[in-house]
Amino acid sequence: MAVWAKYADGVEVSDSVFKVLAKFAPSGTLDVFASDQHNSYLKLMNSFYKHTGIDKEATDDDVREICRVFARALNGASTAVLFNHLAFRSAGFRDLLGDNVFLIGRLEDTNAVKIDGGRGHLARLAVQPEEVANEVDGFKTLVKLDPEHKQSWEENLNWLKDVYERCRKLGKPLFNETLIFQRPGESKAEMAERLPDSLIEMAKTFSPYGDFYKTQVPFLWVDDDGRVVPTSSPLEIRRCAEEMARVSARPMLLLSAAVDFSQYSAQYALVCDIFAGPMCGRAYFKEAFTDPATKDMDTLAESFKRIALPRIKQIKDLAEVVSPPWWHKYEWISEEAKSMISESGAEIKPGVKADFGY
Repeated sequence: MAVWAKYADGVEVSDSVFKVLAKFAPSGTLDVFASDQHNSYLKLMNSFYKHTGIDKEATDDDVREICRVFARALNGASTAVLFNHLAFRSAGFRDLLGDNVFLIGRLEDTNAVKIDGGRGHLARLAVQPEEVANEVDGFKTLVKLDPEHKQSWEENLNWLKDVYERCRKLGKPLFNETLIFQRPGESKAEMAERLPDSLIEMAKTFSPYGDFYKTQVPFLWVDDDGRVVPTSSPLEIRRCAEEMARVSARPMLLLSAAVDFSQYSAQYALVCDIFAGPMCGRAYFKEAFTDPATKDMDTLAESFKRIALPRIKQIKDLAEVVSPPWWHKYEWISEEAKSMISESGAEIKPGVKADFGY
């Protein structure tokens, strides 16, 4: 494969990787709708069944079905989407998305292997990249980390290096996600205190092993057993993001880390000129499962459209106007590659029109 771009750390980008990114995001905006949260979907579907009075426990079949419902309901609102193998391997799944949506397939199992009494989490594959390469446009991995637990840190790093090399051989971009997790017996507020320093260390060590680095930023607040606890200030979030961008070898995408949309929208606004785009899921749509208008699967789809699609547009508008393009971390781009992208600027289509009286 020909080399079409190069990062500052010397890692080369093949023509096949560049072409797939330029095909779906030629203007530079790569906003991703994340819908791969298997265990979260089980919980959300259980809340839906309770809300609608259905005596049923959610299963993998329910996860597959709701992902298909949301894929259809998106109607191309996001440039890219992320789903797990239950969804993207189901019959006719790409047809639900349309031809112009970048499909990213989650590779790792939703349940990491816990070691040392839960102090370490080891990632493992649910599907092999070689097995599903023809079914998706790109791959995604997640490793759950505690920088102070050196065994899991090193094993996850070696695991990720191997997966990244395999993805490079297949000519598909890899979206590499890291996430800090609560230690056994630790409160959310205590975990939040560890975030700023840990996020920087994680970005420095893990970001080189992928084409994009998906990460969180410190929390503005956490809900700790029903008690809202302010954690980091906007300035602290900004400083952490700036330092992550400085040490990260790859463009960063912002995950929601299970926060509500009110917090995610503030977080993205604080760092949208640093991050290349959003890679957000539950913050967009989780209220739809128990919304008063939700009575069955059809009305759940309508609630999703009413709640999630305006939120997606709000964040995407910021990404299109303010966020750097996905290629901004390249040190060098070939002339062939340059011919496939456009730097002419964003064109924001009107959303809800308002008359403010002036």
